[in-house]
Amino acid sequence: MKKKPSFVHYSLFAVHFLFLTACTQEEKVPEGTLSEQKMSQIMVEIHLIEARVSRLSLVSIDSTTLVTERLKRAMFKKLQVDTAAFNRSYKFYATNPELLQRIYEPVVKHLE
Repeated sequence: MKKKPSFVHYSLFAVHFLFLTACTQEEKVPEGTLSEQKMSQIMVEIHLIEARVSRLSLVSIDSTTLVTERLKRAMFKKLQVDTAAFNRSYKFYATNPELLQRIYEPVVKHLE
């Protein structure tokens, strides 16, 4: 005699189904989001700026922050990127680990 599927069986099926669909669906990139390549370029520059500033051995955290922000503003201007567009793009990519990993792979290679 076969047992009827229990609530546990249905729950496990539902969890597996949700997991599989979540893993296979890629979220659509919102309009105005910077490309992965542009984000990689910016992230390389940001990490280089932070490394340069840390080598300055500034005593005050305020001074470090001011210098870092000034260099970042200059970098965004040079790359012709709006900081608001970068922030929106970073938030989107940060919520999509696979995309963020693809952005950081060339960053790590460049910084090695």
